[in-house]
Amino acid sequence: MPRITFKETITKEIEIPLDTLYRLVDNLDKEERAKLLERLKTKAVKLSPFKKDKIESILSDFKATDLYEDEFLKDLEDGLKKSSLYK
Repeated sequence: MPRITFKETITKEIEIPLDTLYRLVDNLDKEERAKLLERLKTKAVKLSPFKKDKIESILSDFKATDLYEDEFLKDLEDGLKKSSLYK
């Protein structure tokens, strides 16, 4: 019976702890490491400044999902107001 193979690409953003990234780089061979260093030199890392949203905006995003109870939303609001970011 003939076979057909489909290649499917799944994109998912994950956070990699810096220590894990170091271990990955440590496991590269000399040629792979040289390619990585060259790419880092030629391709600038995009950094963007942190933008602080209004507490009301954050709460409305949570409310819009219709997944959270009022008690949770109240706790979230209280926690945000007490956080160092919003003091």
